[in-house]
Amino acid sequence: MNDRAWLDAQYNVRAGIDDYLSVFSRFSRMSAPVRARRDAVLEVFYGDNALQSVDVFPARESTGADPVLVFLHGGYWQSLDKSMFAFLAQSYIERGVCFAAVNYRLAPAVGMDEIVADVRDAIGLVHDKTADFGADPNRLYVAGHSAGGHLTARMLATPWAELGRPADLIKGGCAISGLYDLDPIQRCYLNDVVGMDETVAERHSPVHAEPAVPTPLILSVGGDESAEFHRQQREFAAAWRGRGHDCRVVDQPDGHHFRAVERLSEQGDPLFEAMLGMVRDE
Repeated sequence: MNDRAWLDAQYNVRAGIDDYLSVFSRFSRMSAPVRARRDAVLEVFYGDNALQSVDVFPARESTGADPVLVFLHGGYWQSLDKSMFAFLAQSYIERGVCFAAVNYRLAPAVGMDEIVADVRDAIGLVHDKTADFGADPNRLYVAGHSAGGHLTARMLATPWAELGRPADLIKGGCAISGLYDLDPIQRCYLNDVVGMDETVAERHSPVHAEPAVPTPLILSVGGDESAEFHRQQREFAAAWRGRGHDCRVVDQPDGHHFRAVERLSEQGDPLFEAMLGMVRDE
């Protein structure tokens, strides 16, 4: 089934979560004290637009050569903000990992080409300034949720060497509840705002893109998410492995779309432990 009504239902994650506004409020409440520490967050800009910014949370006890984990928020390329997800930083900065949360311009003000370019610029800035954050430019990792999962995958397929940067600028990635095949997005209600045509959807579908260099990847999706989110992950994992690259799927036995990203920071959770192990080379 691929008609518009079916696709709309499959991708309308908020419609399936009665208390999603309460979830957003809780995320903001958990993030507020993390952002309130004046010694714990630096905001840097990579463009002239107010949304072209990154919040950086240096490791609490920095060695001066810490790994850095860049987080890309979701919101279907059209909503949400990095400030809601500062709570994810806590478990990493306490363990010697610098955490950076990216904002980017949103649809409909800009299209997918500009959004992807923004994230590339943000990651390039973080890489260039790692010494200012007590981090090591050779230990940069990227994680993202939902649309941020899509953008994570796009970053792994970026030919960084053609942009004058190290080909292996990103050492590993983690995509949670990601969108890797944009054809159904282009054909459902989401595209009323995102505004992709078939060519743009094809160009920015990670399932069709060859990774720039062999890069380890972690994938995860909420156990209670729709069949389409599970299909997206299954097909992308097969494509990644089919190109000879390492891909680890961390199963979540339950949980909705937003529960899936919370697990990225929960000590003892398999997703958190997999991500921490990747960035700390354990």
